Amino acid sequence: MSNTRFISGLLGAAILLSGFAALCYQVTWQRALTQSIGADAIAVVLVVTIFMTWLGVGAALARSLLRRSRRRIAFNYAVVEMVISMCGLVSVPVLRAANGAFALTGIDSVWADFALNLLVLAIPIIGMGMTTPLIVHAARQALDNFGRTVGYIYGLNILGAAAGALISGLVLLEWLGLQGVTQLAAVLNMLAACAVLLALRKFPPDAADPAPEGQLPFGRIDLAAILFGFGTLAMQVLYFRILHAYLTLSTLVFPIVLSAYLLLMSLGQWLGGWLADRFQRRLAAIAAALFAAGSLLMVAALNMPPNWAIPFGALRFTAFNGSLLLENRHLIGDPPVLGALSFSLLFMMSVAAWSALFPVLLKVATRHIDEAGASFGHLYGMYTVGNVAGTFLTGALILAWVGTTGAAACAIVVVGAGAWLLLGGRGEAEPEPALGRGLAAVGLLAALLVPANFYGKFQLDNYSISDVFEGRVGVATVSPTTRFYHIVDMSRTASASAMVREPGPGDSYEAWRWNHSELMALDPSFRPRRVLVIGIGHAYLPHALLDLPSVQEIVVVDLSPEIVGAVKKHTATSARRVFSDPRVRIVIADGRRYAQSALKRGERFDLVQIKINEPWHAGSGNLFSVEFFRMIKGLLAEGGYLGVRPLVGHLSDGMQVFDGALYPGYYHLFFKNGEIPLVEQAVVTPDIADAWRRELPGAAALGPSRNGALEIMQFDARSPRPQIDLNTDDRPTFEYYWLRQRLGTWISPRDGLDNPRFNEYRRTVPVLTPLE
Repeated sequence: MSNTRFISGLLGAAILLSGFAALCYQVTWQRALTQSIGADAIAVVLVVTIFMTWLGVGAALARSLLRRSRRRIAFNYAVVEMVISMCGLVSVPVLRAANGAFALTGIDSVWADFALNLLVLAIPIIGMGMTTPLIVHAARQALDNFGRTVGYIYGLNILGAAAGALISGLVLLEWLGLQGVTQLAAVLNMLAACAVLLALRKFPPDAADPAPEGQLPFGRIDLAAILFGFGTLAMQVLYFRILHAYLTLSTLVFPIVLSAYLLLMSLGQWLGGWLADRFQRRLAAIAAALFAAGSLLMVAALNMPPNWAIPFGALRFTAFNGSLLLENRHLIGDPPVLGALSFSLLFMMSVAAWSALFPVLLKVATRHIDEAGASFGHLYGMYTVGNVAGTFLTGALILAWVGTTGAAACAIVVVGAGAWLLLGGRGEAEPEPALGRGLAAVGLLAALLVPANFYGKFQLDNYSISDVFEGRVGVATVSPTTRFYHIVDMSRTASASAMVREPGPGDSYEAWRWNHSELMALDPSFRPRRVLVIGIGHAYLPHALLDLPSVQEIVVVDLSPEIVGAVKKHTATSARRVFSDPRVRIVIADGRRYAQSALKRGERFDLVQIKINEPWHAGSGNLFSVEFFRMIKGLLAEGGYLGVRPLVGHLSDGMQVFDGALYPGYYHLFFKNGEIPLVEQAVVTPDIADAWRRELPGAAALGPSRNGALEIMQFDARSPRPQIDLNTDDRPTFEYYWLRQRLGTWISPRDGLDNPRFNEYRRTVPVLTPLE
């Protein structure tokens, strides 16, 4: 007995470490791949598809290693962990080298990028898929407790994954960087291998096990596994979308929600394993009950008033839409980790019920304990086929077609169909009529109770939602204000705005603040013809630039068709010309991917303007890393400029790439592709005289003469550098800062250049007008 406990403990420790390492890899690789193939909806779905595809292949391949003694199987497991470790150790450099070399081919296709990275990551992910079937087969004891064994092993694996997701997302990426996290994960794989090799010494010598049966015929149980796998990942995609509406697009949200989801999956494995062993003769009824519980818990969560999240601190707002709050301004900013984790666990309780279906299904399929690993590998392979389908179809198609309401109802129907297939036990008998009718009734009731306008329910103080745009990328909502614009959020994170009336004199939105006439006065050689704007914002910037006689083309790139649609529908001012002027081309794409593709095509722009105002939200930091600034420099024509929001972090990162920068005040900091001579005056030449005084874009009326001096800041290689952590692809410090905040070592990169600590850089230059 002591040997059995010792072996079980070491095997459990190994699979726990393996799960932790696997999620470290997944979180890191997903971040690295978004830098290569983009962060739009299709790219993210394809990244998850890479993982699920090879996990299923690994589970299927593991069956060929089960024709061995338990000692040999355990040894094979250790070898697999060592292979994963060696691949993981070099994975980030290999990913970047492969994608960098592929970029030189000039092939511009997200599907080609998917195929490339599918091949690059094949070996380590296949290895991950092999580990659980091998360890389940090595740890098996008797058929009577097989459900608990699977629940224990698979549950520990997912528990380790939950810890890996949370700790890597909150701490490790910030502390170690992408490459450092994968190196740590490689060490954990080695420790897992050592744990099993240590357990190997205590395994009793035994003969080779009977060979698992050949390929099982495809039947009810296989189809049920596929349907359960579909529902599990469809539910993950849905819950991520829904909980982002509560918690916003804070970088903390992904690891918190993923960890909560995996914790519930782990609980489900233990629950399902216990139920499968406790009620061996009632497995079909147990599956029906778990389906019903999961469906009703999901519907209850979706019908919950959003304000119930406030006590957890889990109904969050960003600085822009938070301006509409009166009594609840403490809800602005990142969510509290413990509160968000607790709320996510309660909201997603249905995950535990539906996850418990897998060990029940495995118990149904396993006739003899010697089939343990083979049954697990076979059904897990089928399960991951469903995972792939659930991820891709839900993320890329179903949400775009029928939204959250339809996708939730679809998931209920699919999992209900899987539970119905089990009503015949092993498939020899017809389903029990009464139980089948009850299952159908519960599924239909749950599908009908899914709320039709889930996102329209969010309101607090002066914040309310007047319109919802849901599609493939996400959910855009429109919130009215008393000012001249309506706020347009993505996942309730301020992303744009729509002007509902022309700004007035007190709004500080004169056209000359947006048309870059100050920059052209400071640099008379700069007259942009081709302009790239990343992020549509309020459409006011391209609207203002259209007044410049030199501008021939403006390309506006935005990740979200939902945001663009909301801005277009609700803009009620002359800024609507952005959507009809032949000089403007709107492209729906990831901004970083578009820049990469434009470089491949040999395009050049005179001005690149990044209109992402809050780069600390999830994924936005990719557009402000030192590496991306270097990419933009290659995209600029000689003498061209990059324009960004005037934040100290952008200044620090940009000066790693560009020779100089100008800040003429107001809303933009500019980096030049070329040397900027010392600016001693601003010259308003006749071609920009109207732009210099224009009050409203597209209007003939000009404002009064502006004063004869301009306060500017100029930076060059000799200027003192701000003491700010650089934002790089390997260390995305703009987004990951939670650890440094806790330690009190974080220096905010969000401070504007109008902060008094930058007064030493300010100086005044005279303005020469045409009349002078």
